[in-house]
Amino acid sequence: MIAPDCYVAFGLTPEAFQSIRRHSAYLIWEVGKPPEFVLEIGSPGTKRSDLTTKRVVYASIGVSEYWRYDQTGGDFYGDPLVGERLVNGEYQRLSLREDAKGRIRAHSDAINLDIYWDDGELRFWDPVAKERLLSHSEEHAARLAERARRLEAESRAAKARAARLAAESRIQAAQTRLAEPHPHLHPQRGPSR
Repeated sequence: MIAPDCYVAFGLTPEAFQSIRRHSAYLIWEVGKPPEFVLEIGSPGTKRSDLTTKRVVYASIGVSEYWRYDQTGGDFYGDPLVGERLVNGEYQRLSLREDAKGRIRAHSDAINLDIYWDDGELRFWDPVAKERLLSHSEEHAARLAERARRLEAESRAAKARAARLAAESRIQAAQTRLAEPHPHLHPQRGPSR
């Protein structure tokens, strides 16, 4: 069985999702179609099959785009990033370009994102939103920061409520004291002499 490191498939039915969950695998004969995008991550143990067997199988089943990412800069695949698009049953290498910051990049039509190699990291750029997608660790840090902001806001709101309740309590106590009779303000008349 061949299992990609990462894949993206669009338009799956609920039954296809159930199959993936049930088997913890993407079984094309159950899902009904190949993924549109496959990404392999280079390693000493997989580099040969990523360049040969997997490439042939992905082309034969109709995977639209096949990408390979090599965090070492090219030790496994010869290049840090390679993208190929399926044309008439054969993969044709996508043109990679180097941007002004020296990042090697290309556009994936399959997922409509620019993919780039940035000093060992695989990154994604959304050309529509004109923003870089966060990495897993950046997204996690952003969620933690948002949670900290929310907790701080809740804490400030709780302190403000407590201060408001304390002020209302002081006002109520003052009003209660003012409503009580005060002998030195209204001396009672004693018996006449």
